[in-house]
Amino acid sequence: MRGPLHRHHQGLAGAAGTALAVGLAALFAALPGPAAPRTRAAPAPQFELPAPAPQPIEAAPAGERAAPLESEVQRIDAPSATSPPPISAPPIAAPTLQPKDTPARTVRRELQQLQKMAAPASGYGSTAAAAQAAWQLGLIYLHGAGVRVDRPLAQQWFERAARQGRESWAYAGLAWCTMDGCSAPANPAAATRAIEQLRATHPGRADYLAWLQATQLHPLRITAPNPRSSNSSAYAPQNVALLERAAASGDVPATIELGILAFTDQDVERAQTYFRRVAQRSSVAAHNLKVLQASSRSPSAPLQASTSNAAQAALEMAQMYHRGQGVPANFAEAVRFYRLAEQRGSTQAHKMLELIFSQPMPDGSLNAAWMQQLAQVDVSTPVAALNSRVQTPQLQRLPTPLFDLLPAFWRQQVLEIAGA
Repeated sequence: MRGPLHRHHQGLAGAAGTALAVGLAALFAALPGPAAPRTRAAPAPQFELPAPAPQPIEAAPAGERAAPLESEVQRIDAPSATSPPPISAPPIAAPTLQPKDTPARTVRRELQQLQKMAAPASGYGSTAAAAQAAWQLGLIYLHGAGVRVDRPLAQQWFERAARQGRESWAYAGLAWCTMDGCSAPANPAAATRAIEQLRATHPGRADYLAWLQATQLHPLRITAPNPRSSNSSAYAPQNVALLERAAASGDVPATIELGILAFTDQDVERAQTYFRRVAQRSSVAAHNLKVLQASSRSPSAPLQASTSNAAQAALEMAQMYHRGQGVPANFAEAVRFYRLAEQRGSTQAHKMLELIFSQPMPDGSLNAAWMQQLAQVDVSTPVAALNSRVQTPQLQRLPTPLFDLLPAFWRQQVLEIAGA
């Protein structure tokens, strides 16, 4: 059953529907007129462009080249590989497999080769090469050429070189060692035998060694009652003959000795002749010749006419023999040259002779021990005193009578040490 509330709701719905209908009618009245009907599936209008006409491709006539593409399109080239400057590093030196050769290494290598050659399985001196190697080893140790001086070892090598007679020069080494006492006191008889064995093949050197031995064996009896007897010659005539004969055969040490003697006799021209004769074979002779030539050219001190220079030369030779500089010490020869220097006006030689004969032996002969002490006394001052420095002689001698026989390589080792 419918009550009043139901009727009230129906009234409201009717009124709302009426209002809605009136609104829709007003809206449709405001719209434009009806459009042409169309369906939702109608296609959209299409716009078409005309297709381009194809361009014909024509081949170029025979013999004609087509225009390069570069004329139309810019070509992009890759950079040339050689255009940038090359970057180069300095070459890396490969490390050497062998150590750098030094003078000491060279000396050691040469010495080892000589020692190997000198000691073959067949024995010392059994071959010519072995004997020659032993002879050279003796010279090397005698002079300290790249090694320490070892005089006993030098004599031992000389003996090995001479063992089977295949190296005649070995007798020169034995003569000098027995004369000068390399490993034992001097033995004049053994020196004489060695000199005679040497004479068969090298007579010049044998004469020089005989002269050297004669000057050493000269008696030391110079008595005090007449100590300054005049003697115009420093050497006995027979000894000078040995020197001249040796020099005539071309012996270098003998020729140098004759030059020194000529100089002490104030004969500079003759001295130069002797030194010039062997200057190409001896640096000592070349040095002496240079000294004399320089002195001769000096107008202030002409050597040949100068008494003081001649006296000084004789004094220096006396000091060489007195001190054993370049030659074996020989007191008899020292006294002779002191006398010669005194005769030529040397006050130093006069003082030394007074000192020498102030303490003779009881029998009047020279006192060898006293002479050894006087060797280092400086008499150039008013009061004699020990000399702290060794005077250098004006002219030079060879270090030993065998020095010129050293091979050039080993001789240079000695000269480098001397010049250091």
